[in-house]
Amino acid sequence: MTGSSTLTSTPTSAPTSASTATPTANPTPPSPAHSLRVAVAVRPGDDLGFRLAGAEVREVSPGEEPAAFRALLADPRLGVLCVEEALLAAAPARLLGRARARGLPVLLPFALPRRWGEAGRGQAWVAALIRRAIGYGVKLGSTGPGGAPGGAT
Repeated sequence: MTGSSTLTSTPTSAPTSASTATPTANPTPPSPAHSLRVAVAVRPGDDLGFRLAGAEVREVSPGEEPAAFRALLADPRLGVLCVEEALLAAAPARLLGRARARGLPVLLPFALPRRWGEAGRGQAWVAALIRRAIGYGVKLGSTGPGGAPGGAT
């Protein structure tokens, strides 16, 4: 057996060329999880950063929430739906309950800063996640000069 042109792993007395070897077919088709995608739902005007990152974005105006969520949650190829928390609060509870019961798409709420320098509103969620993971609360805050917490040097 010689070279990389061999497609079979069985030793033979003569080299097997790529043109005469029979490749084996994939016996199992790819699972649906391989084709799931991520989408982002935001209010109009909040989409630019997500689009620049290459995300699929759905802008949802006030009053369009039921129709938009019905369409998004009915898509069988949607694996994760990232939703701005104010928009999620306006979503019909019945539709969200069906999505939770089905398990897909996974709903991932997030908060966008609304003013320059505004602290992330997601800090409480992150603190709760850390508390659950390690068993006690930690204080999240800005660092002071030299990187020390709370301004200490």
